[in-house]
Amino acid sequence: MTKQMLDDEIAARAVRGQSPSTISHIASTLASIGYELDRSMDCRSFSRWMTGPRAGHSYPCITTGIRETDTKLSFCNVDARRDEKFNTLQNLRRSGNLFAVTRGAILDL
Repeated sequence: MTKQMLDDEIAARAVRGQSPSTISHIASTLASIGYELDRSMDCRSFSRWMTGPRAGHSYPCITTGIRETDTKLSFCNVDARRDEKFNTLQNLRRSGNLFAVTRGAILDL
């Protein structure tokens, strides 16, 4: 069932023109704007769409940490930067275009 949920989510994203990337591509994209993945924060779970055309559909996911490269602060820390790099990160996260399929789950930002 989990595999089917994953396949369905990948297919739904493909319809929207989104395709999986690699972890290394995600890491290099984040590095270009001053951030890095903090894989010690990985959490495997199921994500569920609450609104929109996929409302009620779930898929296996991995969420992870993102931190500033220079300060090592989490991007969501109260003392983290709120500059153009932060805005770029947030736009990447909102777009849904930067994700990878790894170990049977979708790693989303």
